[in-house]
Amino acid sequence: MKTIEDCVAAALAGMAPDAQARFAVDPLATMRTDLGLKVTGADHLTEKRSDGGACDGLSFLKDGVILYAPTDNSRRENFTLAHELGHWLVEQVPEIFDWLFEQPAPERALETLCDQIAQRLLLAESSVSAIVGSGPIRARHVVDLYNATQASIPACAIALATRLPGLGTIIVVDTTTTFGEAENRAVVRYASVRPDPHKGWPKVYPWPGQTLPTGHPLQHLFSSAQTGPQQTAGVEIEPRALQQRSFWATPWGERATFYLDAVAVSARRVIGVLADTDLWGVERFHPTERRDFDQRPEQEITCCGQIRKVRGYPCERCGQIHCPVCGKCRCERRDDELVMCEGGCYLKFKPHLLVNGRCEDCR
Repeated sequence: MKTIEDCVAAALAGMAPDAQARFAVDPLATMRTDLGLKVTGADHLTEKRSDGGACDGLSFLKDGVILYAPTDNSRRENFTLAHELGHWLVEQVPEIFDWLFEQPAPERALETLCDQIAQRLLLAESSVSAIVGSGPIRARHVVDLYNATQASIPACAIALATRLPGLGTIIVVDTTTTFGEAENRAVVRYASVRPDPHKGWPKVYPWPGQTLPTGHPLQHLFSSAQTGPQQTAGVEIEPRALQQRSFWATPWGERATFYLDAVAVSARRVIGVLADTDLWGVERFHPTERRDFDQRPEQEITCCGQIRKVRGYPCERCGQIHCPVCGKCRCERRDDELVMCEGGCYLKFKPHLLVNGRCEDCR
């Protein structure tokens, strides 16, 4: 597995094509009948996925049990079911976890992977192509795809983000009021990230739950949409759109440049496309800027009966990266082979050096 697309294909390969086709029509029946899963609606479900965030579900994968929160909006409910099915499909392919272990944030990478599986199950590629045409991906395409299909906003964002030519992300930002605060905060409700095809995940990218960085241009779109679509001579005008060179920043101060295409779809919601290259011809001059990516070293290790390449930070003692299966480095595996002396010295030795459980000094 080299890319997230490889993982999506491997996970979906475990589901028969006819079952995939039926899923888009009747997700519940397909999961229960074709896959034998126990899927139950839980009206008062409060525990949800913490690192993805566009679904209201919880799975007990070893038992084949999936709980979900039924919603009036069937699009959201279908996405939740597809996302949870993604987790189950991933569990059937152990090789995917080798890839996940190499990612800088494995839990977030897993949620992104399951989001993409959900999108593939719910949204036909032909529908996406009809909306996008031959031009670059734009924020307005998310709305157009939503209106033209039965897919949810997250599913539409995922489908379009996978078509970005390089590093980029599509985000959905909503305003919300936190208890005790006088003003609304703009918060990322959903983000579909496309890592760089060659360099992988950047260090700076938006993620659900993050507050819009101070001074970000998207903030201006909320004020422009406060009164909704305007009327001029009886013709409805689209809410204000925005294209410009912009940025994103992490809560701990790291910052990176992105080009931005965005649209305010309501007084409380803005959709934006962030890309590392100027897909829309926003500026004539494009300065070369350094972008930080995950730079953990790669190493070939032999462990758990396999030789594999893994990415991570090596142990300071033995210099080996931890195995993605057992989670141990060379010295930790060696320590597991040692036995503590029963003579009271509290030291560990290889078993053949002990006689009646005691080392040479304690005998």
